[in-house]
Amino acid sequence: MKTLVIQSAPDNRYRWVTDCLLGVEAWSKDHGFAYQLFDDSFFEVLPDWYRQKLKGRGPILADLARLLHIRAALDAGADRVIWCDADTLIIDESWQPSVTAHSRFGEEHWLQRDKSGRLEIRRQPHNAFMIFLQASPVLDFLIHTIESMIARVDPDHIAPQMVGPKLLKVLHNLAQFDLEPEAGASSPLLLKAIRQDNAEIVKFFLKRSGHLPKCLNLCASLIEEADLDIEDIRHKITLLL
Repeated sequence: MKTLVIQSAPDNRYRWVTDCLLGVEAWSKDHGFAYQLFDDSFFEVLPDWYRQKLKGRGPILADLARLLHIRAALDAGADRVIWCDADTLIIDESWQPSVTAHSRFGEEHWLQRDKSGRLEIRRQPHNAFMIFLQASPVLDFLIHTIESMIARVDPDHIAPQMVGPKLLKVLHNLAQFDLEPEAGASSPLLLKAIRQDNAEIVKFFLKRSGHLPKCLNLCASLIEEADLDIEDIRHKITLLL
């Protein structure tokens, strides 16, 4: 099976994001996967009307662009395409995604506090990690749905993640997508607990989620830190596995 891993990142990025990219590239090559990294040209695949309506809304532009690039790669002959966000940390280099029939999304165990301050975890799909095969009936449907939603929405009322994780969550409740729990996403609360060796919070996460992921999206847009030491984070997570 010919597998291609796709990522994208601007030239102006944090050093730790570059370290994450290099980790995914090395992981890809170790498993015999082809690898492709896009710069800002990544958005050129989008329809002109879509870019104009969402000017300056990078994350929402990326929600569709990644799907269009995946479809183009499948059309060009790839049997399987894996998408990883640029801020994805490979924790276990020997890990490979589970076999899927046609489509798979990452599964986050989102650690947060409820209104009363108690810890809670919400399990839901995310699009920082996705796999699509040639046989996928989901890919074209997602592209169609996103384009239809953005074409009709008032540009002044476009919520963050509207056509990304929020859309996947709604559709998952209806369609029950195939999810990859080992490709997770870290909330700021979980990342802080890991970095600070907060055993109480980490133990709560492990008990409720059942495990720590082998591949973890660090959610750069929520933490906005320039000096993350990803090797230290990887080491601390590895000790918990």
